[in-house]
Amino acid sequence: MLQTGRSQTEVATELRVSQSVISRLQQRHRETGRVTERRRSGRPLATSQADDRYIVNNALRNRMMNALKCHVRNRLHQHGLRARRPARVPDHTTRHRHHRLAWAREHLRWTRDQWSYVVIKLHTDVP
Repeated sequence: MLQTGRSQTEVATELRVSQSVISRLQQRHRETGRVTERRRSGRPLATSQADDRYIVNNALRNRMMNALKCHVRNRLHQHGLRARRPARVPDHTTRHRHHRLAWAREHLRWTRDQWSYVVIKLHTDVP
């Protein structure tokens, strides 16, 4: 398009990209004779796309995974997943334990009808 005499702005408007993208592509073509990106340095990926899908699916199934290796964690982060740890619940005090035991002893001999009333009551109170 540029070789036919059209301006960078016209080409950018037609392709719905910014003018700077067209400018960079033209500059790259002048320097290298290509418009594709040059090969970049860096460590190659240790996992394939299929491995990544497997890792993500397993993490979604088991949210309580605790020891993720670094490369696995990176793949999960790429897919928007983070390692989660369950919230730590404070220990019960002696007073709590006594109250729970007293409640259990009071309700030890309840019948099925008494418990069904509690279940029905809970269901009607919930909005």
